[in-house]
Amino acid sequence: MKQFTKLSLLLVLIIFASCQSESTQDNGEQQQAELRFDERGMVVSDGEEDKELTFNGKSEELATSFTVAQRGGGHHGGDNGNDDYSDCTPDLLDTGYNTTVNIEVIDKPGTNGYFDISIDGADIVQAYCSDRLPSLGADDDFIDFTVISSYDTAILAGGAFEDVYTNPQNFDKVNWILNNIDISAESQYKYGHVQYAIWKLIEGPYNNDFTDFLTPIPGDWNKVIDNALGDEIYDAAVANGEGYTPGCGEKVGLLLIPADYHNVQALLISKEIPAPECNDCVGKVNQITFKWDWPNDYRVRLYQRHENTCYATKIFDGVVGLDDEMSVSGANSNGTFGKWIYVYVGNCYYTKFKTNCHLNIGPGYKRGVVEVVSGTSTLGGELCEYEPPTYWCWWW
Repeated sequence: MKQFTKLSLLLVLIIFASCQSESTQDNGEQQQAELRFDERGMVVSDGEEDKELTFNGKSEELATSFTVAQRGGGHHGGDNGNDDYSDCTPDLLDTGYNTTVNIEVIDKPGTNGYFDISIDGADIVQAYCSDRLPSLGADDDFIDFTVISSYDTAILAGGAFEDVYTNPQNFDKVNWILNNIDISAESQYKYGHVQYAIWKLIEGPYNNDFTDFLTPIPGDWNKVIDNALGDEIYDAAVANGEGYTPGCGEKVGLLLIPADYHNVQALLISKEIPAPECNDCVGKVNQITFKWDWPNDYRVRLYQRHENTCYATKIFDGVVGLDDEMSVSGANSNGTFGKWIYVYVGNCYYTKFKTNCHLNIGPGYKRGVVEVVSGTSTLGGELCEYEPPTYWCWWW
């Protein structure tokens, strides 16, 4: 009996030790979460509701701006301030090249693009046709091209290249494609489907009667199947790409325009926009983006303490669905959130995130079905990926 009692006590101690870090202070919930409800249909929380948090008449007034980035890439937001939540603002007009470059066509079709080209004799890059006609042959080498950004107003009415493209206003949608359509070996989409959609966006509807270079092996294009896949990309770009601008860590389309663009085809390449360097959380968190990791749509509200008092102030209020992102900035006078961000689902408290940098919060940190995607701190800048401790439990 004594042995059994000792074993029982040992088991209790092991369980306690393994779960002693289950609070929001240092746990690293990395298991697949579930949104759970009790017998009354109320959301099950983490059990750590702040009893001192007080709601008054001003708690439901939005204190700062927010955005919701939806599954398709569109967004909508609150109306009280700036929608820029990153300290990295890319220069979309900077091409990274000389104004004029010399192009050598290496292959047509390319390895994963309509062309493989060499720019000024340097590394080989993949290129698309930025317009459908005229053409550029495999032997059309050492031609000079002007390099401009696809966001440059020179391609619009009144610009130096205003008559190169039929629909230059659609290059925002082309950039959406460059950043959101996967053409890797595992994807159903290939470079030819992207090229098809680009032609349709920039030239308008056309008869796809010349398909030889839309596939690595000329002649493999199936007009029924492959046209349909190209149309899927086109439709997605029209639905989601209006006003799209790439951010840091994404790609921007660059246009290569020949002097004789009436007889020589203009090209499209992409340039990587450097991602900002990250650091540990230092000071306090002042901007953060969360992702909703649950298949059903729910109303989510986020609160912080008003100027570190006991009174709640609302910083987000919206309906979110699977993979939707919620971006907020701190409402304190110094632009921070203070110690906590509180998450309410429906009318119920759900969980909270520590934002005073006592936890080294960063992308990948989760509380239930809410995950940090990105953020910044006042003294550290962009937050690095969260590294969970070796010991942790989860409450969901």
